Formats: sequence, C-alpha cells, structure tokens
Amino acid sequence: MEEKTNEIHRSRKTRFHGENKCNGVFSDDDEYVPIDLTREIIMKLPAKSILRFRCVSKLWWSITTDQDFINSFASIPRKSLLITFRQYDTTQIFCSLPLDEKYITTYSDVKSFHFTPPKQGRYEYHANSVHGLIYFQNKTEVLIWNPTTKDHVTLAKPTEMSSWVTSFLGYDPTENTYKLLSLGYGTWNRDKYRKPQILTLGCQESWRVAENSPLHYPRDFVHFINGVVYYKTDLSPDCTKKFIMSFDVKSEQFKSIQMPGHVGSGSDKLISESIMSYQGKLAWVCNNLDFIKIWVLQDAEKQEWAYKDIIIPLPQRDLVKSGNLLISGTDAGEFIYIPINISFKDISAFYYDPVRNSIRSVKALEYDQFRRFYGSCNDHMYSLEPLPDHIESLVSLKDIMSSSPPAFA
Repeated sequence: MEEKTNEIHRSRKTRFHGENKCNGVFSDDDEYVPIDLTREIIMKLPAKSILRFRCVSKLWWSITTDQDFINSFASIPRKSLLITFRQYDTTQIFCSLPLDEKYITTYSDVKSFHFTPPKQGRYEYHANSVHGLIYFQNKTEVLIWNPTTKDHVTLAKPTEMSSWVTSFLGYDPTENTYKLLSLGYGTWNRDKYRKPQILTLGCQESWRVAENSPLHYPRDFVHFINGVVYYKTDLSPDCTKKFIMSFDVKSEQFKSIQMPGHVGSGSDKLISESIMSYQGKLAWVCNNLDFIKIWVLQDAEKQEWAYKDIIIPLPQRDLVKSGNLLISGTDAGEFIYIPINISFKDISAFYYDPVRNSIRSVKALEYDQFRRFYGSCNDHMYSLEPLPDHIESLVSLKDIMSSSPPAFA
C-alpha cells in the first residue's frame, strides 16, 4: 500500500497519462499509464488517500467522483466495527476497528472521527451504519453524516404524524438510493394512528405516505441488512402481538415476520436479546452467561427460521462474565462482544468463533491513552456503543441533496 502511494506521488512529479510534454509534443520515451490501470491503482487506496488525491489532476477528480467508481469502492469487502462514545459537550467520538483478523489494530491504525451536531441539544442515533452513512435524530429532525467525507445534511421530520416520530435509514443497492422511513412512535390510540411516511434522498419530492403499510407500532432493535430495514414491532396497542417488521427499501413493501418460537422463556435468565446480522442474514439472538440461542431467517416468505443452540465453553465464559455484551455477528460466523461497563478502561472488541471455540481481541486504545491522544483528557466520556458492519463511502451528501425540495433544513 505504501509502495502504491509513493508511486502516485512520483507520478505527480514526472509523467502521467501523457500530460507531461515538451513544446507541445510527446516524446517516444514518455510513459503512458492507461486510465483503467490508474483507476485500479486508486481503487486499492484507503478512502482518506483517495479524497486527498482528488486534487492531483482533473482526470483523478473525474475518476474518483464517478458514480461507478464510488459504487465499486463501496462494494470491496472491508467492513469495520465502529465504536462510539460521547463527550460531555455532546461531541460524539467514533473509532473504527477492523473485522478481518488479518488486520490487527495498533494505535496508529485506529481511525477516529469527531462529530458535534450543528445545533444545541442532544441527538439520539440508532446503532446502525447504513452503507457508510450514520444517522442521528432528535424530536424534529434527522441528521445524516458520512464519517469518511465528513459532510452531513439535516432533514425535517414530517410534523403531522404524532408527538414523537422515529426515523430509520435504508439503502437500495439496485437503484443506488437512500430512503428515510418515519413512523409515529408511542402512539397507542388507533384513532390517532398515522401511516408511516417515506422520503427518497436526492429526489424532487417531499415526504409521502406509505399507503400499503399495515397498522403496527414500532418498538426497537432496528437493523439494516441487504436492502431491507428490520425492526421489532407490535401489531396491537396492547403489545400482545410482537413481530419483526421488514421494510424493503426498493419496493417499499412492508412484511410482518413472526418471532421464532420459544424465544426468551422465563427460565433462560437472559442477559440480552436483539436483532442482528449473522452470516449476512437476519438473526434473532438471545444469550446469557452460558449459551447463545440464535434463530437465522432462511425464508421470509415461508417464515422459516434455522435454530442453533451454542454452549459457550468454560474458558470463553470468563469473557462474557467480565462485563462484555454480545452486540453483533459477522459474515464469517463470529460473534462480537464489547465492554459495557460505565467506567470502561479501554476501547476494544472481542470476536468469538463458535466453530473453532476461539476468541480473538482487537484493542483500539487504552482509555486514558485515547483521551490524551485526541486531546480529550479533561472531558468525561459516556455511553460506549457499537455500530457494526460499517464501510467507508465516498458518496457526497451535498451532491445527493443539491436538488432536494425545501423540506430539508
């Protein structure tokens, strides 16, 4: 990687694509780098380098801002785990840990992003990264942020739905579009129920009602997987019919999925239960100190779940008992744990492989060293939380929203 970067730096000083010429004439000795090869070389660089090297030439700018290049870069399998915590002044700090065991994180490898909402007041966010974008929200608006490009946009929520509206972000990979789904939250009166509304980012439209939406009451545990937003929901105001609702971002169709049977029986003494992605599929996971119960959705149409009961071996149970929370799965079939103690001593994650019965750890920084390194040694830190399946995205939110309607702040 360093060799490729040095090669690009040298190209700026010598010859590149025949741009270096003497008296308007190219010599036979001039080197010519095919555009396809240049594109391939740039594609292998980190996102930070690509953004910095856009100023090399008009050609490089054209290559790296082309939508096909941006899509191809995002499709390269290099997911990471974002771990975030908040400072007293509402500044949110994110650090990125690799999922691939070949990339063991050192202090210099940790990517850190600081983000302070543009308005006073606390923004909540859902623990989910959607195709490189993270979204925050308060009572009246949604803020979408790209930690790679550092740009953000603020969108007004629909005001006529209920006193509190919660919004979920989704992405359609076939049409390369992002959409927001807004639902009335905490509205248990059928007479006051309002259908969800949808907004497509970057289109000349305002919020529109999802007419085909079934009556349901959103709860929690939102997760985005392969073009579908999943969230836990109640189908009745008395909370007796609990389901998982799916929203297909492309077709904008809703489908209720029956919760798998025997979930969370009283004798299990569960630590947690949640929706997560496991091996690229929707999973419902329940766990305690001794076991992991996992249901993986095999067929949404037939409502078929595959069940697996994983007994955690004794050596690995010490990890769970030491104050770590199971928060996600990986495409490779590992389970990710992060520390949940309020006074955490380091920023790290543990990966448990139930097939190999092995554990590996990735440490970002020790807590005090991280604070000193980023100039935060005098500020209190709160709420260590994970955002799994994050990817780097070169998409420009300002370009997406440049033709948007006035509904955006």
